[in-house]
Amino acid sequence: MKPVNFTGPMIASLIIATIFQLLPASGDWILWKPNFLLMVTIAWILYVPIQYGIGFAAAVGLLADTLFRTILGHYVLVFALCGAAAYLLSRWLTYFSIFHRMFLVVVLVVFAELVQALLFSVWDIPTTLGHLPVIGLTSALLWPLIDILIARVNLYYR
Repeated sequence: MKPVNFTGPMIASLIIATIFQLLPASGDWILWKPNFLLMVTIAWILYVPIQYGIGFAAAVGLLADTLFRTILGHYVLVFALCGAAAYLLSRWLTYFSIFHRMFLVVVLVVFAELVQALLFSVWDIPTTLGHLPVIGLTSALLWPLIDILIARVNLYYR
C-alpha cells in the first residue's frame, strides 16, 4: 500500500487559516478571534500523527512568529507544547466523539494563551487573561467545522 501524501491539502488549509488569522478585527471583536493556525495545526496532528507531529507544530509556530512579528521562538514554543500534547493524545482522540475533541481544543487553546502570558511576563510585557473564556468559547464553536473538514480530507485521500 502506497503512503498517502497530504502536503497539498495541508498547505491549502494553512493558507486559509493564515488568511483568517490576518483578517482585521476591531475593538472588542479582537477578543473573540481564535488562533486559526493553532487549531488547524492541532487538527492535522490529531488526524495524521505519523506525518505531522511536534516538528510540524514548531514549523507552523515559526510561521506564526513571522506573521505576528513576535520574538522568534515565542510561538514556536507555544505551538510545540500544544502539538506535543495533541500528538500524545492523538491515538485515543481519533476514537472519541467530536465533543471530546472540542474539549481538548479548548484546553489546548487556553493552555496556549497561558503559556503566551507567561512568556510576556518574562519579558515584562503587561498582559491580561480576561479574554480566556471568550477565546475558549469561540474555539469550541469553530472546532467542529475544522474537525469535519480535515476528517473529510483525510477520508478522501485514503
